[in-house]
Amino acid sequence: MPAVQSVALVGGTWLTTDAGAAMFDGKPGRRTRIHRTGALSINVTLAEGLVPGVIAVLGLNVPEGVAVSAAGAAALTVRLPDGSVCAWLFPTATATVSSVAVVIDTLVANVEVGEIAIFRVADIGIKDGWAVGPIDASVHNRTKGGQVNTVPGTVYRRLTATFSGRPTDVVRQRGLAGTDWETVAMAMSRRQRACVVPQFRDIRTKAFDPGLAARAAIYGHATQLPTTENLSRQYFTGYMEFEEIPA
Repeated sequence: MPAVQSVALVGGTWLTTDAGAAMFDGKPGRRTRIHRTGALSINVTLAEGLVPGVIAVLGLNVPEGVAVSAAGAAALTVRLPDGSVCAWLFPTATATVSSVAVVIDTLVANVEVGEIAIFRVADIGIKDGWAVGPIDASVHNRTKGGQVNTVPGTVYRRLTATFSGRPTDVVRQRGLAGTDWETVAMAMSRRQRACVVPQFRDIRTKAFDPGLAARAAIYGHATQLPTTENLSRQYFTGYMEFEEIPA
C-alpha cells in the first residue's frame, strides 16, 4: 500500500487526537473514532497513484449489513468468526487514482475504524493443498495440581501456500500484468502491510464471488517471503507464509 499523504472527513469530526492516522498505521486493533454528523466519507489522498484492486475497511464498530463503497465498488459489512466487523471491496476499474473516498452508510453516531488498506493486486496461482490455520496466542501453564491457568491471547490466521508452476517471464520479467513474483516479494518485505485472498471463485460457475473473497481475505504481513524454486528448465514454483494482524 502506498503511503497516505492526507486524510479528510466529510460528514464527521475526529474524536481521537490521531486525526485519522490510526487508520493507516498497520495496526487494525488501534482505532480512530469519528463523530458522524451526516453522510460519512473518509477521503484518502495517497503519496503515489495506483490501480486499486482490493480495499479493506477493518475493525469497524458498525453492525453487519452496512453499505460501504469506494473506488466504484460496494460491499456490505460482515462479521468474521473472531467477532470483528469489516468490509472488503474489489474494484474493477483500470484507471490509476491517487485519492480514494471511503463512504460508510451508517446511522451509528460514533464510528470506529481500525484500518483502511488500499492495494494494487497481482493474481498469483497457488497449488491445491494450501492451508489457513488459526494460531492461538494465549499462554497456558499448569499448577502443581495439574490445573490449567490461561492468559488469554488473540487468535489470528496463518496462510501457507505453494505457488503453481510458472515460466521465467512471470517470475522475473514482469510477465504478470506488469509485475512478477520477485517484485511482489520485495513489495512485501520488511513486514510491509499486504493482504492475501486465497479463495474467491464460485466452485460451480468459476465466477468471482465477492462474499467468499471477503471471508477468505487476510490482512497482515508475510512471515516467509515468496521463494523462487526451479521445477525444471525455465519453470519455477515458490512457497509463502503469511500471518494475519487481527482487528
